[in-house]
Amino acid sequence: MQFEMDWLAKPEDSSASEELMTRCRMGLSVSGRQLFRYEDLLGEHQVKNAITVSAYPLALWFAANWWRLRWEPNFTPDSAFSLHDWKMSHTLAAVGGGYAWPNLTVVSDGENVQLNLKPSQEDLGPLRYIENLDAWISATDYESGIDQFINRTLKQLHSLGEQTALHELWQTVSEERLAPSTALQRQLEARLGYDPEDAPQPLLALLVQLASAHGEGAVQELASLGHEKAEKTIKEVRQSLTASADTIKLPHKSVRKLMELLTNGKPGHPWEKGRNAASATRKQLGIDKGPLNNKKLAELVESPVQLLESSQISGPPTIGMGEVMRGGRAKVVLGKTHKNARRFMTARLIADGIYAGETGNWLPCTNATTARQKFQRAFAQEFLCPYPDLIEWMNTTSPNDDVLEAAAEHFEVSPLLINTAMVNHGHKPRTELENFFIDTSRAY
Repeated sequence: MQFEMDWLAKPEDSSASEELMTRCRMGLSVSGRQLFRYEDLLGEHQVKNAITVSAYPLALWFAANWWRLRWEPNFTPDSAFSLHDWKMSHTLAAVGGGYAWPNLTVVSDGENVQLNLKPSQEDLGPLRYIENLDAWISATDYESGIDQFINRTLKQLHSLGEQTALHELWQTVSEERLAPSTALQRQLEARLGYDPEDAPQPLLALLVQLASAHGEGAVQELASLGHEKAEKTIKEVRQSLTASADTIKLPHKSVRKLMELLTNGKPGHPWEKGRNAASATRKQLGIDKGPLNNKKLAELVESPVQLLESSQISGPPTIGMGEVMRGGRAKVVLGKTHKNARRFMTARLIADGIYAGETGNWLPCTNATTARQKFQRAFAQEFLCPYPDLIEWMNTTSPNDDVLEAAAEHFEVSPLLINTAMVNHGHKPRTELENFFIDTSRAY
């Protein structure tokens, strides 16, 4: 991710405003694609890669929203905050300043940053943005690109000889990033959906306390549910874990080394890592190809089959949760009543045990769009229903509804899981999955 700026102001223009001093022809390239590419509707309708704008308002927006852009997950309909509030911190259109910015949305899953760019859908005057892109870049690449852009903008402002709002704000952000305790608070605020220093202090203090006792990563996942839902869920989780007598055996720590091998210097999406980890785990545990029935799954986690098949649930929470105990076991709350959903949640807990299975840690399985949850879901899908085995059993990559239903029954998973696998491997359009999910998400 790299901003390209050709400054229009001269260093001797020291009397110019911040905006005029940083006027430039600006481009943004990601993996060889020019994101600011547009059609000039004046004259000969030429296509150009750089827009004429001021870098100052954009740099100020990136600095003001640094924590939320870097750590806040995608907006969900049940969020306590409005979509408008979320968009103001995640879409370039909110930068304003009198300029027509492209329809670019920036959102994080914690480990990667998604850049979603749509072409112009309305009249923006003399230009029309034409690029369409949905790409993920590593959080490291994102931070490097933003840091370089803001520092170059500050350097261009140097000739003004005075501190601007951007100087002060960026200094504050830079200092916060270097202070571990402050950085943790800012990350939690962002995941909750708050701007810096806007989160209720009692809630923030609770999260910091829980992070020390049950793992920083686990608490980050709970914060990603949004502030109202997170507080309610934490209360439910603590009560349910205290009352639960259900436990499972987590994979041996040698299996946990798979995560280190998969992430050590090797870039990749969390769903790819999840699938790879599931395949390697099945191999290491000696699981034959094909379905993993309840008897075998119960043997693997050293728990009674009734845990997977029981439809008894006393109430909330609706998420899955584990708490790692000594001896490699975890107290668990599956949070589901349907057999297939309980199997899937058990597999997610196995995945999270690989991800962060140290004594005392919580293992949250939520519907958040974070990298950790994506890893869990991809692991569980491949662990219970390996894709090569699925295709071999169906003997087609274009199954009809009857074959999909039969496959779900054969592998003892939900029809939604089968549909998701087909979509993720490019055999069905994602729109079909979205429509299917509306009717079946409770069972998944």
